[in-house]
Amino acid sequence: MLAKSAIELVNRCYEETNRLVSLEELKESFIVFVFGDYQDEFLTLYDLEDFYAHLDQLQLTNCRRDFDKVVEDWYIIQYGSVASDTNYHDILFTLVKEAVVQYQSLNRTALIRDVTKLLTMPTAFVARWQNGFLRESSLPTYFKYLMKLGIRSHEDIETLVDMWLVEYPNAFDKKQQQLFANPPRRGRPNNVELALLIEMAYKFKPEMTSQERERLRKIYYYHRKSLTVREMVEKFKNYISSKTKSDDSQVG
Repeated sequence: MLAKSAIELVNRCYEETNRLVSLEELKESFIVFVFGDYQDEFLTLYDLEDFYAHLDQLQLTNCRRDFDKVVEDWYIIQYGSVASDTNYHDILFTLVKEAVVQYQSLNRTALIRDVTKLLTMPTAFVARWQNGFLRESSLPTYFKYLMKLGIRSHEDIETLVDMWLVEYPNAFDKKQQQLFANPPRRGRPNNVELALLIEMAYKFKPEMTSQERERLRKIYYYHRKSLTVREMVEKFKNYISSKTKSDDSQVG
């Protein structure tokens, strides 16, 4: 069937990829598609002269300029912008945390690989999405869904992981991964979280007095519902700093 518009032709090309594809990759694939599969399909009904007349009707006269522009227009329709955007949907940050727990990623490279697996393997997030995220369950529609969330290419996954690691720099610590898997319940302290807090505090102050250890526990019990472990460590650092200044002034 002949395309009625250049946008429709880009969409056909995209639906044959069934994978993450960047804007530049799609531009190259589109040219190959038009002068490959689509041209072959066209020539079963018409001749080559008709094919080029057809491209003129679709405003695809200039190979590079017109073809690139229609791919960019298609991207804007699907995603909203052709610019590199680092604002990702909250769903993706939850999935990064899920990847860390599921695959017990050891480092950044492993986490990028594991998030890619979670997003693209047929038995992972794709299957859950097909079971209820949207009515349409085809793979091309799934990748368009990822595109709307902010994932268009493998480079986007790398950026997503880097942004997530800014918030969770201890993500590869086994205790932190336990904490991800078993978050604190309301009203009841989480022993894994407290152990992680104590461990991080010891890195800052290897030798603690009994008073300082008690202060650390109080910070945890009073603030565990409102602060992250990192924020509680900062609170403890401020306590130690003010305590040191007070001791120095008394000595002076």
